[in-house]
Amino acid sequence: MRLKISERQRELVVSVLNPITVLCGVCSLGLLLFIIGWELDTNTRIFVRAVTAAVLVAFIGQEVLRLAVQSRIRLYLRTRYLEVFLACAAGLELLLGEPIQGWIGQRAPDLPASTITVLYLALTQLTLVVLTALRALRRNSLLSGRLLSPGMVFILSFAILITSGTLLLKTPQATHDDISFTDACFTATSAVCVTGLITVDMEKTFTRHGQWIILGLIQIGGLGVMTITYFFAYFFAGGVTLRNRIALQDLLCEENLSHIGTVLGIIIGFTFITEIAGAIAIHTFLGTGGLPGDDRLFFSLFHSISAFCNAGFSTLSNGLGDPALKGQFGVFSVIMVLIVVGGIGFPVIKNLWLVALARLGRRLGVRTAVPPRLMANSRLVLVTTFVLLAGGTATIWVTEFFFGNGHTNGPELFTALFHSVTARTAGFNITPVDGLLPATGAIMMFLMFVGGSPSSTAGGIKTTTLAVAVLSLRRVLFGRSDIEAFGRRLGEDVANRALAILLLAVGFITVIAVSLCALHPEMSPADVTFEAVSAVGTVGLTRGITPLFGDPAKWVLIFAMFVGRIGVLVFLLSFIRKRSSRGYRLPETTVVIT
Repeated sequence: MRLKISERQRELVVSVLNPITVLCGVCSLGLLLFIIGWELDTNTRIFVRAVTAAVLVAFIGQEVLRLAVQSRIRLYLRTRYLEVFLACAAGLELLLGEPIQGWIGQRAPDLPASTITVLYLALTQLTLVVLTALRALRRNSLLSGRLLSPGMVFILSFAILITSGTLLLKTPQATHDDISFTDACFTATSAVCVTGLITVDMEKTFTRHGQWIILGLIQIGGLGVMTITYFFAYFFAGGVTLRNRIALQDLLCEENLSHIGTVLGIIIGFTFITEIAGAIAIHTFLGTGGLPGDDRLFFSLFHSISAFCNAGFSTLSNGLGDPALKGQFGVFSVIMVLIVVGGIGFPVIKNLWLVALARLGRRLGVRTAVPPRLMANSRLVLVTTFVLLAGGTATIWVTEFFFGNGHTNGPELFTALFHSVTARTAGFNITPVDGLLPATGAIMMFLMFVGGSPSSTAGGIKTTTLAVAVLSLRRVLFGRSDIEAFGRRLGEDVANRALAILLLAVGFITVIAVSLCALHPEMSPADVTFEAVSAVGTVGLTRGITPLFGDPAKWVLIFAMFVGRIGVLVFLLSFIRKRSSRGYRLPETTVVIT
């Protein structure tokens, strides 16, 4: 039934319905967090079901009224298909809640009725939260950048996610015993910033419920809050504005604005396909020994996501060096591949994919007008990545095993390769890092400092920054006028940005290291510096002293991980108002540099 009202009346109705939608969403989110974080007794479940029914009635009522006042119902259904579908699902949940729970009970008789009720309630709340989020994305002025700069939105999105994760980790069902707010915030920050540093024993402190929370934080933090938000806004909330696309263009390193939607789809799709394939491979290599069946499934999924997102979190107390994983070189190899793929950058992956498709098409006789080519950025990333991995493996093998007598969990060269790969912001370890020789630690600090590639899940100053700095040095040494790479000339602004990132990163690490040394003068400065580099580079490797830090030092590391994930330069620029260029230039002078 359609109500025949004027456009002004329709806008008035919609303006009244919007706050109701938000209120329903807030109630649903609160109920969802309550269901996730606390164990519900019988009376509480009855109360939650009553509130859920009331929220469902309110939400479905406003959705029906919103549809009734539309002047073009078919267009509304076509453009809001997901919201209409979810609203119908909410209606079915309201009408058929009891039969659905009974059907699940018949199919899974071993599942307690209380668990079925909680799962049903959680699914209902999730449906309403998603519906509210979709409507909010359509009207979000923050995404359009009218109120905040893209950098500030980036910072706030991570801050909100960290706060939410901290509160979730403080709920009773997340831990075996209560942990301090500082430890909860440290763990949430480390997960969101895909670092891997942790101040408590992951296996003994967090329940399976808490580990799922950490895994969710890793996944969202690895992909980036803005990337996920824009993905849903683009595909399910009616697209994004031109201002949004320009912000995404810089975030995703995409030159063509019309390809933003395609790139978002590639990023999300490639991520989930790779993580699922990685989990299957890890589970296959694990076999039947070492871990129980249920633990193998969760272990495989958790470590696949953690490796692809370069997070370095493990469900085992001793990480990948746990005795249960002794000799699991297949598992270690899969994790190394996931680390490299996750840290190589989505623009490079997209470029490689398009080039591979074009070459396959040529073999099949399909020609394109302008065949894609391997971009200079992709070549620079691939060459730098190869040099770092090969050079890191060789130098670690020489210092740790050839001249030294280092500990190994398998063939020496394999262990050296794993150290080289994981030091580039992943943070896994198959041997204790505090047992490495000082020279090996210095090499790994350099690899941690560089990190992965731009627009990837990795941290550090990025491979391209190092490459541009080396190319700038070559220009100075050989007296060339331009910075050249693969037959192309790089602009001066690229070199200036690389230099700024280098100087700011070194300065920030120095500040963090000095602060930690001042707070804990009894600790080795070398070990403290290692922790500082690991935190700023969002790596997660530790010399074993992070759990020994007091609360002030932990908050210093929390700040270091947060700024390191955002990027020191981006963090500073977010607080500096950009000034318009002056219409004149000052007289040039010289400064003596020797």
